[in-house]
Amino acid sequence: MDPVGAVLTIAEGETIMDAAVRSGYRWPTLCHGDGTCSICWVEVTTGEEHLSHPGSREIETVEMLLARRGSAGRIRLACQARVSGDVTVRKNGVRPLQGDAR
Repeated sequence: MDPVGAVLTIAEGETIMDAAVRSGYRWPTLCHGDGTCSICWVEVTTGEEHLSHPGSREIETVEMLLARRGSAGRIRLACQARVSGDVTVRKNGVRPLQGDAR
């Protein structure tokens, strides 16, 4: 996970955000996993094929986000994207919960 440089072990089918929180990281969110706030968005840099297909709620939220940002990209919601293999994402604002470097 860039730019923090964290490497997470993610259980099959676990979301990116759930794995980060379980591993002791604070992940920015307002809706706490409902897929509606768009705060948890990540840029997928590699391994997009190892993420679940986005559902209708995620598609709608990402489309709104991309319209506001005025750009396109490989954007997914960390609270919705479930992992099935190696993936690298970029997300600003992720920090260890207790300030320890991981």
